Amino acid sequence: MGNNRRRRQQVHRQLVILGGFIVLIAATVYGFGMQRSKKDETLAAAKIEADDAKDDSWKAKKTITEPKEETAAQRLARVKKQATASGYPKGVIDLLDKNEETVQFVEDYGKKKDNPNADTIGSGFTKGQIPLLLQWDERWGYAPYGTSIVAVSGCGPTCLSMVVSGLTGDWSVTPAKVAAYGSEHGFVDEDNNTYWRFMEEAPANWNVSAREIPLVEQQVAAELQAGHPVICSVGPGDFTDNGHFIVLTGYNNGALTINDPFSQKNSSRTWTFSEIQDQIAAMWVYSL
Repeated sequence: MGNNRRRRQQVHRQLVILGGFIVLIAATVYGFGMQRSKKDETLAAAKIEADDAKDDSWKAKKTITEPKEETAAQRLARVKKQATASGYPKGVIDLLDKNEETVQFVEDYGKKKDNPNADTIGSGFTKGQIPLLLQWDERWGYAPYGTSIVAVSGCGPTCLSMVVSGLTGDWSVTPAKVAAYGSEHGFVDEDNNTYWRFMEEAPANWNVSAREIPLVEQQVAAELQAGHPVICSVGPGDFTDNGHFIVLTGYNNGALTINDPFSQKNSSRTWTFSEIQDQIAAMWVYSL
């Protein structure tokens, strides 16, 4: 009996020890699993934070590298400030106040003013149709005229260039070449204004006839419908604050088409004779 009791006690102790060992192993495994889980969660959270930081960094970089687009008014102010600081001629800077369409011309003045002038007005024109040419076109706008340049004071030569090239089909008659002819032959005064006689006398150099006509709508309509363009000297009003030249190119049911060498906007619409009649000081008609 004594021996059996001792054996049972030994077995009990062994079972207790074994149970404790099993509990210890289970606790260790569980603790390791918990630590692994927490480590995984920490790594995942760190990755998310890193990804968020990367996204925020990209957004910040995009914001820095993509500034807001400059408005037309802001560009005009910037170009005027730069032109003034660079010492551009007053007449060139004043173009910005007269017509915002000239902003590119003024902005490019410093780097393009000494470029050679174009040899022709371009291609794709039709003889007998009067092309629209702008005095501040960079192909000839920097060319000299009197003591100024074509862009500032060359409305007269630009108008005559339109008329001569359109009537004759000679696309080499550029505003720069007509301006040079005017300067060489004394058709521009000390203030760089074009004398009226330039409009009547100079065209003969290119075998074009010119004569002054009265301010009568019926006669203007008849000449235009016959394919004879008309150059007008105009005073303050829709086209200028001082003096200016424009070309009447067509007449249809009371609607006049006009090539204004200083304004694309004025040239893109139609006019009535009554709208401009009081602004006209003189008119000349041209033919071959």
